[in-house]
Amino acid sequence: MSVFTTPLPSSFHTPLLRRGNIGETPLVILRVQVISCQDLEAKDRNGLSDPFVVVSLLGKQFQTPVCKRTTNPVYELINATFDFPIYTSLVHKLGMLKFVVWDKDIGKDFMGEYSLPIDRWFKGTFAFNDPNNEPFSVNLISSSPPTARGTIRFKLGFYHPPGWMGLPDFERVYNALMSVLAPTIDTVYIGVVILEICGANDLPKWSNMTCTGWDMDPFVQVSIGNEVARTRIVRHSLNPIWDERLKLHVLKQNPSLPMRLTVFDCKKFTSNRVVGEAEIDIATLVESSGKKDPDTRFYPDNAPTTHEFELFHLTKNPKRSYQTTPTITFRVSYQSYDKLRKVGQRV
Repeated sequence: MSVFTTPLPSSFHTPLLRRGNIGETPLVILRVQVISCQDLEAKDRNGLSDPFVVVSLLGKQFQTPVCKRTTNPVYELINATFDFPIYTSLVHKLGMLKFVVWDKDIGKDFMGEYSLPIDRWFKGTFAFNDPNNEPFSVNLISSSPPTARGTIRFKLGFYHPPGWMGLPDFERVYNALMSVLAPTIDTVYIGVVILEICGANDLPKWSNMTCTGWDMDPFVQVSIGNEVARTRIVRHSLNPIWDERLKLHVLKQNPSLPMRLTVFDCKKFTSNRVVGEAEIDIATLVESSGKKDPDTRFYPDNAPTTHEFELFHLTKNPKRSYQTTPTITFRVSYQSYDKLRKVGQRV
């Protein structure tokens, strides 16, 4: 499928955006294009949904058209491409670029969300129309019940404001934005947790929807506060193997929070079922990563970075019956951003 790349009128999907100072010209345009979603949860009795996507930045939002009766919507790009002018006077207020998927009903039902901070907007190319600018394809998440399933595919990049003369240096513009926001980012995010999930064993045999047998389609959702990530779904398995690496950023206020791993049984026509949970103390990980020497300001070389794989017994769902003792195997590491900068690395 081709991606929409032709220039749009300067007024295209921009009438309600937060404005800068009177007479101020946008520094740059962030163009966001919602392409499709896949494997969304069925919210209607017919086993389908009527999904649409809301995109928001700087307190303003746009909405794609509703795709009727599908869990794999593909949006008409001309109606799902949105321009967000970025003004110099509002750079310090830039937050998350947020995508929320809803099912259109009498009201609307939540289906999942994804938030992208500015330091993850680009993957090497900055111009929207750059031939090497590849779309993102990410898992939808939910920071609280109900759980989410499926993926969203979107493309973003910079585009020149109306009346721009010459060839814009978008990389230079982005670096300028980051130089303004760097103190804020550094004070908010203190490090990153990398979790390697091997698999689970002895999951329970629960009856399927028709009560004619059992079925289990497990996946793992990991959360630290509002930071959420999830593995892929393994179909029809009581002993799933994921072998996946997940990355979650740790906020300054989050070390006191636990990292929660929840194993879900994915259901297409009903809510996902909680199989069990395990928790890790983030504060312990932060402490074990070592502290820098107050004199040299270097970190110790012998501080552990990655723990060995460990087997954890899942805390069972009290609303369900179990014939087994389910377990999950994973290992975890933590790196502070300050330490990564000291050794000249970036995650």
